[in-house]
Amino acid sequence: MTFRIGIVGAGFLTRRALLPAIAAADDLRLVAVLDSDEAALRAVGAEVPGIWSGTDVRDFLRTPLDGVHVATPNRRHAEYACRALARGIPTLVEKPLADTVAGGQWILRAATASGAPAMVGYMSRYNAYNRAVVELVRSGRLGAPRSIAACHLGHRERDWRNRRAESGLGCLGDLAVYPLLTAVDVFDAAPTACRATGYPAGDREQTEIFVEATVWFGEERRLQVESSFTEPPETGISRYTVVCERGLLVVRNSWAMDSGGSVLVCDERGRRWLRPEPVDPYLAQYRAFAASAAGQPVPVEVGVARGLRDLRVLHALERSVANGGVRLALTGGQNP
Repeated sequence: MTFRIGIVGAGFLTRRALLPAIAAADDLRLVAVLDSDEAALRAVGAEVPGIWSGTDVRDFLRTPLDGVHVATPNRRHAEYACRALARGIPTLVEKPLADTVAGGQWILRAATASGAPAMVGYMSRYNAYNRAVVELVRSGRLGAPRSIAACHLGHRERDWRNRRAESGLGCLGDLAVYPLLTAVDVFDAAPTACRATGYPAGDREQTEIFVEATVWFGEERRLQVESSFTEPPETGISRYTVVCERGLLVVRNSWAMDSGGSVLVCDERGRRWLRPEPVDPYLAQYRAFAASAAGQPVPVEVGVARGLRDLRVLHALERSVANGGVRLALTGGQNP
């Protein structure tokens, strides 16, 4: 049976990652693309002839769809996700869940009222190298994890992510979200407190282009993360180190859009590389989405409730930046 996908957003993510993932599977088919940019629609149509493409959301939602993937700038996530869910269509929303906590709450209410499956696009969870790290840490062979030092840097200039009205979170929502997700998985716990500094701080129009932050998971475990849009064009830096009681892991490039990465393990046995079989994270994500649409439960770690919790933490970090790095308590990964 073919799973028919409609994508809202014909931008870089769709053309770079989503179209190839769908094309790689015989049981997935792109049938519709919605965007306000006619040139972007033509670019997608050139790659996938014969699909419905247009600017009218009502016509888009009238197309026979088994699932909708919302891949727009953050401020449009809630609008399109809620319209799809209101029609009972399974919905996948790109990360972060929304630009504001209120928008995330709107999506959660719509998903609850609809009963249709709803997921957050946490593609890094499907990366084989990140999964191998979590499996090794949870096996206990390296002892308990104590800290994570992470760096996720990229380049964004005059991009919608730089404008608070469209993004809401800047480099926090675009890049720092990946270290946060990884830390929650590695520690198998929710954040309890956070603090951050960044630039520009508290600007009403421009989002932060640099943030350094600490997220605590209890007093003995913490994530230290640096995130920024200040690298040269075409440059991306993705690295994190997990320090455990009896060893450490150094992970590179596992948050990138492709299926790449590397994991170096250092312990009493010396140095060795983990070599999991790579998978396309976007294809794996669509497989999970189709399975949920077919009746399987949505995995808790990619559910909308989890996406809202993570969104609250990101906004708490943003508030800490605006207030000079003050430490904020979190309850169950949410704002007090």
